[in-house]
Amino acid sequence: MNSTRVAIYLKVCGALAACLIGIGWDAARAQSAGGIDLDVVGIRLGMTVKDAMLALKADNPRMTLTPSTRQYEGFTGQLLLSVVGAEAATPGGPNSTPLRAGENVEILFTMPPNQEVVWGVKRVYNFAGAERPSFQNALEALHRKYGPETVPADPDPRSSTKNIVWVYDGQGRPMGPPGQQIYKTCGTFGNHFGNGDLGAVNDIETGGQSGPPECKAYIVVDASVQASLDSASSQFVVNNMTVVLADAGRYRTAIDATRGVILNAAKSRQKKQTDEVNKRRAPKL
Repeated sequence: MNSTRVAIYLKVCGALAACLIGIGWDAARAQSAGGIDLDVVGIRLGMTVKDAMLALKADNPRMTLTPSTRQYEGFTGQLLLSVVGAEAATPGGPNSTPLRAGENVEILFTMPPNQEVVWGVKRVYNFAGAERPSFQNALEALHRKYGPETVPADPDPRSSTKNIVWVYDGQGRPMGPPGQQIYKTCGTFGNHFGNGDLGAVNDIETGGQSGPPECKAYIVVDASVQASLDSASSQFVVNNMTVVLADAGRYRTAIDATRGVILNAAKSRQKKQTDEVNKRRAPKL
């Protein structure tokens, strides 16, 4: 999907109702798109660009959407790496808490020759002052959504930041204790989010490091919950929450194919240039 198509589509989808009627999006279709029932605010792994944009607009129609694209040899149009949806928080609440929540969602897409679908999502949500939930309620909500964690949160009750990690196999099944080693070895793809997915750009241009075999087919959810002590209730309440969802297998398969097209195009160009030089007659001596 080139940048012109992306811009036109995002402009059209500013009217959410029109998009829903025109494309016929519904929850069942969204769930079946990727075959894996893991999502962040309805954005699932394997969703097409259109369905992901509709899910993003359904989450928050006030967001400003910004696509990130790159042009590479071997492709006729620009490649879509990511789309960021953002709404700034409204400042001015007590104790510097926002009067209205702010939200940032970044969606990462696989690129041709594979189908352009979601392989990663990151959401940062800043709670308004009157909406800040308790630590306990936030953690319970995460457990209900993603199941028993692979790496539990710090149990220290004095800690104002809790990090939790879930690791699944390539089919979305919880890996249990073995997932802890995969998390330590393979990470959570944090370097891919921000700045238009420079992680993918680096892998395309340098080949990247895919790591050991176990790093080529796993799915990870990484949640960070940050809180502060509420003087009125004398308990921790959540200021913001960050959730990252990434599919290593889907990403690695697609990025290798994209890089292959680029390398083959460069080889073809170099061969053509070499052949042109070899056709030149030697000078008269």
